[in-house]
Amino acid sequence: MKTPISILLLDNTTTFGGSTQSLCCLLRALDKAQFEPVLVTGQPGEVFEGHADCIRYQFVPKLPWVNNHIYRKFLSLRLFRFRLLRKMLNLSRFMYWLAFITIPEAVGYYRLGRRHRVALVHLNNIFGSQLAGILAAKLLRVPCVAHLRGFEEVHPITRFYARLVDHHIAISGAIRENLLNLGVPCGQIALIHNGVDLDEFRVNPDNNYLFQEFGISPQQFRYGIFSRIVDWKGIREFILAAHKISSEFPASRAFIIGGESDGDEVFLQDMHTLVADLKLENNVIFTGYREDIPALMGFMDVVVHASKLPEPFGRVIIEGMAMEKPVIATRAGGPLEIVVDGETGFLVEMGDSEALAGSVITLLRQPDKRVQMGRSGRKRVEECFSTQRNALQISEIYEKLAAACPSGAAA
Repeated sequence: MKTPISILLLDNTTTFGGSTQSLCCLLRALDKAQFEPVLVTGQPGEVFEGHADCIRYQFVPKLPWVNNHIYRKFLSLRLFRFRLLRKMLNLSRFMYWLAFITIPEAVGYYRLGRRHRVALVHLNNIFGSQLAGILAAKLLRVPCVAHLRGFEEVHPITRFYARLVDHHIAISGAIRENLLNLGVPCGQIALIHNGVDLDEFRVNPDNNYLFQEFGISPQQFRYGIFSRIVDWKGIREFILAAHKISSEFPASRAFIIGGESDGDEVFLQDMHTLVADLKLENNVIFTGYREDIPALMGFMDVVVHASKLPEPFGRVIIEGMAMEKPVIATRAGGPLEIVVDGETGFLVEMGDSEALAGSVITLLRQPDKRVQMGRSGRKRVEECFSTQRNALQISEIYEKLAAACPSGAAA
């Protein structure tokens, strides 16, 4: 029997979001007879409980970049207005981090990789903060794959990191373009879209309990945004759109499903204040963080994605489409590759709450169109965005790289 290829997976995320969800999907879908994932993560253990049949190592969450609070205080001093002194401060900060954080971390990864005879290292999320993983791969003499799930700043340091990586995975064409701008050769980039678990996000979930929980009837229209409560996700624009929608559909309910991100309580409170100022307390419902996302998506008539900045991908969109819901998203980044405008939903300009409201109103007026778009969306997800397709494409990269480098930790 062939021995499974051991993969060292390094996850540098500290807040639960799309990159972690996508990693969970990948771990579930990988063929464990073919691959043995060894996961190092800063996430709490329960995040992966029941989501990943793999070796799990609870890792201390990433530290702030040499205490950003203190660093910002230093920068505010008049002395550091001089460019040379700012450069010297940043260099000192980098050297401290390299000596006391990155190198010890890399050595830890190296020892773990040797113990499990890994054939390659896979970096989850942005590689700009994954230097320890890149160094570990070099020490182990195995290939390094960087799975870029967010935009990297085009900077000499990230350009240098990019050159140290053997192969890159871009989750969208926008991310692929970002990698090309970093100087990564086209042949070293694989475009592999995120996948959604079609068994988890299945049509017609048991969600009748939600009518009682929120005190509404099946006849009332429901539309929702699924997002962390941060400004760039377009929460404000969604509320402004709800104000216009409620004037035409007074009984409609707008749901904001998600919790505050990284302790950003001020913005969350501002959004509650905006709802009160617009007298939308009866129309807008803040649910907070929820575990029952498939049920809530199935509960909606329309799913909204309103980011004000280009999305690296837009995982919520494929989840909504998997639930046979029409999706309204902003016209930039990943959504351009997911939503077929006019067929599976609508695309609107970023920050345009009027256009957002108009698209929701159009769909609320036309139930047949909602059904048609929802079915088209589900079909598109099945063809292009399943976890099986995602895992198969990544497995091919694993096999190719491992075969090309038989020496190293696995030898």
